[in-house]
Amino acid sequence: GVLSSSCHPAPSSLIILFLRVVVSLQINQSPTNSINNMPILGIVTVVSLLLLLLIDSTHSFSASSSSSSSTTSSFQQFVFSPNGVCIQPAFFVLHSDETVDDDSTDGINTQQQEQLREFTMKNVPGDGDCMFLATALATATSMGLGANDVLLRQLARETRQVVADIFATNNNTTLLVQGKRLVSTHQLLQAAAREESLSPEVYLQQLRKEGCEGGLYGGGPELTVLSNVLRRPISIYELADIDDSAADLSADDSPTRFLATKDCRSIVCKGVFGLPHFADPCQSIPQSAILQPNLQPGAYSWHLHLLIVQASPQEKHACVLLPQTPT
Repeated sequence: GVLSSSCHPAPSSLIILFLRVVVSLQINQSPTNSINNMPILGIVTVVSLLLLLLIDSTHSFSASSSSSSSTTSSFQQFVFSPNGVCIQPAFFVLHSDETVDDDSTDGINTQQQEQLREFTMKNVPGDGDCMFLATALATATSMGLGANDVLLRQLARETRQVVADIFATNNNTTLLVQGKRLVSTHQLLQAAAREESLSPEVYLQQLRKEGCEGGLYGGGPELTVLSNVLRRPISIYELADIDDSAADLSADDSPTRFLATKDCRSIVCKGVFGLPHFADPCQSIPQSAILQPNLQPGAYSWHLHLLIVQASPQEKHACVLLPQTPT
């Protein structure tokens, strides 16, 4: 099964207060002038975009699901330390030619983004809440805080309520997806509910439940809301195909061209939520103390990074990628 994620406990009230404050601001504030003229996506475009950005629910990985399959996934072969950090492979590397190319680079230090390639990975518990747990852990770590399993589960419960509250706002509210693309909260809820063959009312009821209680798994719609609530970009990655990685290595013998080995694994970016509007404001500060190298992995990284792995033929699982330098 999935190893538990645990490290030093952090003050839960601080992070929960942070989440409550930002959702209050999200509900009560109107869109800023810089995005007032952005086009609102139609329902068909919403569905297409979120399918591209992993709208499929991020399922949890459990011992029962893995034991029923004769196929062993790459994730099941990974080795984790007791606190959930992946030690084999120890590093996950994004190749420069795999950066998502879109029209949303205005205001972003693209050179710094392209230089950042190396991540460590930390696992979170499954049970149907892995996407919410991974987002909570990535956010806590980015603030320089630790989070044990008890705190993470409490944050996941709070996060589900926050997302459901945003979905339940009136029809005239909008969310930023990426670049200049907006979607109305009403349309996003309708699309998400239709994808699960549920009414919007039942979808919200199921979303508020924990995974162990049969609640909905998180996916593209929920990540869209979380990116807006946290005012942060969220990138989604998958493991690179082993054959593709090997082809890269043969084409370029540089040691930066990684393949699937015991020590490192190539990843590909599948989509980004929230750029450029939610780009790190510290990037405009000369010699920012927050963006200095040699900090603990993931600490003070404004940009959140999630790795989606195929834990079994039927199950997906979300983990946290912690950049080696702040982004």
